[in-house]
Amino acid sequence: MTDDRNFDFKCTAEFQQYLKNNNTKITVSPNCLNEIIRMNSFRIPTIPNSPLNSTDDPQDFGFMRLRLNSHLNFVENAEFESSRATYDKNYQNNQSYSNFFILHMQNVIELLKKEFPRGSRIVEVGCGKGSFVELIEADGYFEITGYDATYEGTSISIQKRYLNPSDRLDADIIVLRHVLEHIPSPHSFVAMLKGIFGKGKIYIEVPNYDWIADNQAFFDVTYEHVNYFSQQSLRMLFKDSESKSGIFFGDQYQYLIADIGSLSTNFSDLYNGKEWKELDFELLFPNIAERISSIEKLLNRNSKLYIWGAATKGCMFLTHCANRGKLLDKIGFAVDLNPHKIGKFLPGSLVAIKSMEDFFRVAKDDDVLLISNSNYHEEILKELQRHRLDGIIVVTL
Repeated sequence: MTDDRNFDFKCTAEFQQYLKNNNTKITVSPNCLNEIIRMNSFRIPTIPNSPLNSTDDPQDFGFMRLRLNSHLNFVENAEFESSRATYDKNYQNNQSYSNFFILHMQNVIELLKKEFPRGSRIVEVGCGKGSFVELIEADGYFEITGYDATYEGTSISIQKRYLNPSDRLDADIIVLRHVLEHIPSPHSFVAMLKGIFGKGKIYIEVPNYDWIADNQAFFDVTYEHVNYFSQQSLRMLFKDSESKSGIFFGDQYQYLIADIGSLSTNFSDLYNGKEWKELDFELLFPNIAERISSIEKLLNRNSKLYIWGAATKGCMFLTHCANRGKLLDKIGFAVDLNPHKIGKFLPGSLVAIKSMEDFFRVAKDDDVLLISNSNYHEEILKELQRHRLDGIIVVTL
């Protein structure tokens, strides 16, 4: 039997129960529809890389609701609010304390040297703490200038501001490393850069959503990343058939080199079209509970769990644990090499962040160490061997 009556329920448990009747046709008010949509979203810390000075610090949370543009194979957070993504002096996303990450940046430099002649002018847009700028300068092959309002150093090659549409700059290479995933309507931002520079090549580096999906890396989905580019969608930003793209950093990152003048209007048209599909996070990543449970089973009555990596992956994994009421009572602390994070706390879970030296003072052979980024596995294992902590159980997200 089908009930064809129109209903305007308030969004209560009664309404949710009513939805379970698959043979019922209903009409809901716009406000109620918004609440239905939000049922498929969840609340997370907005900036995992801004650790808290104390557990009493105010925290900001935002909603995550993923949607897919099927023509672009592009995913975004439909609940993203730019005003919540605040990158200030507390923002600490510098990975250059790791030798493995320094090697990655050097590989990027070598890639650019193969494509461009000596003396080419680079402008890095969103250069963060300036590590890449410093490596370019030390190499001596390129000239470089950086722009970032969060820069904390004293280099005369870096301006402590963001670019704006009224800027007019010259560059042979515009470098955009791990910026575009943070900016809504990314094609509009690249169009702004086209207006600023007029001509030149652009190098874009962003996370690889194909790797996230294939590896069930639910901990890589974070509020500050509004965009999730597949390799297809990144290439579709430009119409230049001569653009070059690839994947590296253990397939977690992807890059594209293209002519800034070949920006495609097709991406904008498809983005603004109607081909969007809501994604259910729990169906997209069905292994979350199982992954948490598998780590729980490694712990005995007296062991502690330590998380090596107090950045996005570690923070988001602990957020999912907190949302499920799992594991937090067994956690010793998170370990990080960035001295600006030591003594602080991860947003969401409020897990303390301590140094590598703190970890080796207290860790025991029956404890469990969870490495939040598989790329640093070998680097961390060498530290464990150097400190003769061979009996500790090591797992990687």
